[in-house]
Amino acid sequence: MLFRHYFPEWFKFSWKEHEVRGPPKEPAPHGFNVAKGSAHMAVTREFVEFAVNDSRAQDLLYWMRDIKVPDEHFFQTLNHNPQMDIPGAFKGLNARILICLNIQNIRTLLTVP
Repeated sequence: MLFRHYFPEWFKFSWKEHEVRGPPKEPAPHGFNVAKGSAHMAVTREFVEFAVNDSRAQDLLYWMRDIKVPDEHFFQTLNHNPQMDIPGAFKGLNARILICLNIQNIRTLLTVP
C-alpha cells in the first residue's frame, strides 16, 4: 500500500497528540492514499480546477475536516495518487526516465574537474 511510502513506521510515533484527537478515521474516500508534504507547491490550472470543482476532491476535503494540518495533506494527497488520473498531478516515473537519470548521475560522477 502506498500509505507506508508516505508515512514510514517511525512517523506514527512522531505526533503523539495526533493519536488522542479522537477515534480512528474511516479510510479516505474514493480509495485515495493519504500523503503528507509541504503546503507550498506549483500546480497547473487544471490541477486547481480539479481540486476546486471535482466531487472526489470535495469528498476528500470534507474527510480531512478534522485532521491536523489538512493543508499539508489535501494537495499532496491529490498530487500523489496517479491511479486517480488527476490532471497536472504526479503520474509516476517510468523505467526509461529512471534509466536516463541514472546514466546522467553516473556521467556526473565520472567527470573529473
